Amino acid sequence: MGNVIAYWGARAGQTGSSSNLVSSAAVLAMDYVSRILVGHTQYGGSLVEDAFRRQQRSFDEMALRYSQLGMDSLEMLARSGQLTPAMMKDYTMPVFSESLDLLPGTNKPDRHMLLSMHEVAGTICETARSAYDLTLFDIGSGEVDPLMEAVLDSANLVVISLSQNLSMLRQFFHHPPAWLHDKKVVLVIGQYDSSSRLTAANIRRLFKIKAPLFTIPHNSGYMDACNEQRVVEFFLKRKHVHHDQPDYGLLHDIRKLNRGIFDALAVDHHMFAKEA
Repeated sequence: MGNVIAYWGARAGQTGSSSNLVSSAAVLAMDYVSRILVGHTQYGGSLVEDAFRRQQRSFDEMALRYSQLGMDSLEMLARSGQLTPAMMKDYTMPVFSESLDLLPGTNKPDRHMLLSMHEVAGTICETARSAYDLTLFDIGSGEVDPLMEAVLDSANLVVISLSQNLSMLRQFFHHPPAWLHDKKVVLVIGQYDSSSRLTAANIRRLFKIKAPLFTIPHNSGYMDACNEQRVVEFFLKRKHVHHDQPDYGLLHDIRKLNRGIFDALAVDHHMFAKEA
């Protein structure tokens, strides 16, 4: 039985929650022998989907099938009681062969119809948990809607993305969301600037943080790769990056976060590690 992980940002547009998920998923697929599914609950597209889709767009048959894939198809199957773990892969797009699959988002004409998916979100998450070792959902940022709440209820772990914005940090730690009190969480500061006076160590001290806290540094090359849909190539070229090369810090911190995720799930990451 696998685990479902929800990625949520404390404030929209500031925390890099979607890019944190993309980098985490890509490096997990590159470093570990595991079956991983990534998806999102966004209306109108998501960085998660766009960053991973370039490879499939080169195949005409995949483009023709695209409207038949994704969350909408799973919703219909779940509502009719026909969704099974064996069927999950049929409605996804491969990113890393036999390792990472993408579940496209909705094609519904309005957001209200998307939100009604909360009625079967638990079924979809439970089915994904049986089909994959790890299922990573980008549920968005800020105020939680019914669909986001349904995924949070089903999640084994929530990766909460923060920023070095002091007012946002005060709001989050002094007035935490109600759903947070009974959830297992990992904290990550996205787009991290190590030269800021508000370092991770200072943030931990200032707010007396007990939960695991990680950082993902800002990296222009990685953000360009997301925008240009070259994420797979970006990480494969840097799989064995050396400590004296420019992108070492990015890969080091992503890997540290991924190990923290395994630890939070009480899973020994060594069991899944690929040979160097």
